[in-house]
Amino acid sequence: MLNNVTQFHPLTDFADLPPKLAALNTWWRQTLEAKEGALPGRADVDPAALRNLLPHIALVDVLRHPLDWRYRLVGTRLVEVMGGERTGKRMRELLSPPAIEGSVMLMTRLLDTRAPLAFTGTLYWLEKDYVGFTALVLPLSNHGAEIDMGLMGLDFELPV
Repeated sequence: MLNNVTQFHPLTDFADLPPKLAALNTWWRQTLEAKEGALPGRADVDPAALRNLLPHIALVDVLRHPLDWRYRLVGTRLVEVMGGERTGKRMRELLSPPAIEGSVMLMTRLLDTRAPLAFTGTLYWLEKDYVGFTALVLPLSNHGAEIDMGLMGLDFELPV
């Protein structure tokens, strides 16, 4: 079994998103429209509007030099599936070098395109069977321009 390695593939057709992630993407697009093209920010994330999705989302701070993210808020379903609380921790503390490399590649793409990013893959965990997942990462900016946060939604396919 591989220890803490993530394999993933970009998802180009957002019509293939699971219902929870499709709802999160719709919320982001409507918020972007209401802000007339300025990226949504942390203040736009209304827990009441996303109530049914909260267990499935994480809010992360984008850190630079080196590129990293820090979990600011992690939904209860994510904590349950990932095997522990992640709030306050950085990606580089939690993932193996190959998973960090892949995550940095995805973050770079998010920062360069300033557009939602979706991908599917498999997570391998120590002492667990594989877990399939679909993820959606939505860029957030507290000032409308530079991406300083991400809103991640994850949907898991657990082994039977």
